[in-house]
Amino acid sequence: MKCSDARPLLDLLSDGALETKDSALVLDHLKLCNECQYEWNDLEQLRSSFQEAKDKSQLPAGLMERISQKLRDEERDEHKRFFEQFKRFFEAYTHPASMVAVAATLALIGFLLLPWMHQINTGPSSMQIASADTLVEDLASEGTLEPIIDRSELAKKVGYDLKHVRLPEWQMNRSGVYKSQATMPIARFDFVRKEQSGYQRLSCYQAPQGVIQAKVANLENLEGKRVLFGSHGKFQFALWSQNGRDYLFVTALSKPQLEEIVRSA
Repeated sequence: MKCSDARPLLDLLSDGALETKDSALVLDHLKLCNECQYEWNDLEQLRSSFQEAKDKSQLPAGLMERISQKLRDEERDEHKRFFEQFKRFFEAYTHPASMVAVAATLALIGFLLLPWMHQINTGPSSMQIASADTLVEDLASEGTLEPIIDRSELAKKVGYDLKHVRLPEWQMNRSGVYKSQATMPIARFDFVRKEQSGYQRLSCYQAPQGVIQAKVANLENLEGKRVLFGSHGKFQFALWSQNGRDYLFVTALSKPQLEEIVRSA
């Protein structure tokens, strides 16, 4: 086995996802190749560091409940103060003429605030929108993914349920949270598929519907899915929404191959 064949399999070997035969070939190569052995040692050390950091980051028992109770108490006190102030204001203007003036003032304030409140409720915050081009570009940057192997832990981290994506020919290599400046966390899943020519790779970003957007892409109707297809550098991507989620598939494979993957997903 050559270095070019062994190195792409180190992640799978570390996750215990390689077949027995392939694992034996990679381990034999590591015994003979110092460079690959160094890379393997770095990978294992990184994995150990993540696990150690995870173990140390457990919150004290009951801390979240105490914080939640404190927030509820403060919210209740705030409401109480508001109604007391409103009561004093109302009692101060019991004269009919004053009541008319107060009603007119409140109506004017509501008229002025309504467009602003509507914009807040209906317009997505720019900080909640993630660019498809940025997500594709960051695939090459290892520091943009916080690895989380357990699916339930990943769902807790992002704060929403993760939908199952049907990829029967692919094997998940790793998963985690994409680190970005967006306030909405985005989940990422990396898959591999073994072919005669070698291992093929596919990454899938998943987020609540409307979070991931593509500026330059071609809209196509594919098996009932309205899919935006585009490219960035050597990568092809496909973006569509389904079951309340945005799905962004990214791969170095050709567009026809990506279309076939989206059809079966």
